[in-house]
Amino acid sequence: MNLSTQQLIRYGVSGILAAVVVAGAVYLLDRGQTANPATTADENPPSAATSTANPDEPAVPSTAQTEQVARLLGDARRLAADGKFTEANAALDKADAVMPGSDDTAAARLEINALSTPQGQLTMQLDRARAAIAQDDAAAANKALAEAEKFNPEAPEIAQLRQALQAAQQKETHRNSRVTELLTTMREAIARHDFAAADGALNEAARIDIRDPAIDQARTELARAHDVDRKNKAER
Repeated sequence: MNLSTQQLIRYGVSGILAAVVVAGAVYLLDRGQTANPATTADENPPSAATSTANPDEPAVPSTAQTEQVARLLGDARRLAADGKFTEANAALDKADAVMPGSDDTAAARLEINALSTPQGQLTMQLDRARAAIAQDDAAAANKALAEAEKFNPEAPEIAQLRQALQAAQQKETHRNSRVTELLTTMREAIARHDFAAADGALNEAARIDIRDPAIDQARTELARAHDVDRKNKAER
């Protein structure tokens, strides 16, 4: 083999080795570029603000929706208490439209449906009669009892409440008589300038029934009498 042939072989081997080195470098470079995006993705996960909401989860109502439903449920209950059940159910339907599937609306609907029955109406009127008797409101108590009789005139609670109303009226009559008697005593004491006795009679009357309008009138009378008495004493 001559020199030129050996040189050609040597150059050929060198070229092959260079090609292999270049190919390896290109391969490693490609792998590095492929790995970088994955690393970047791992280092920068999507934020909560850009994540997709679960469509199976119920929507959270806004404050405005919650307040609107609360107002509608209040309207529905007031209408039902007045016996206006058609209007009450219409208000419930509006609440359902604002916030479908609300537990509060469902509970109100059950409550109003129970109230719309004859037994529910009877119970409501009996409760009104009890409250009126406790407040010494004979007119309201009689009205409620008359309404209750329309649903079940034989209900034993009606007779019991009428007895309670009669006892309350008798007690009120006695109370009014005692207040009138004490105010008369007060005025007699003023006439004889016995203001200690007048004050005592007025205070006792106020303890019996401070809500009686006659008490306020008597207090004004006594205050004027005190003023006149002090003025007369100052002029002497």
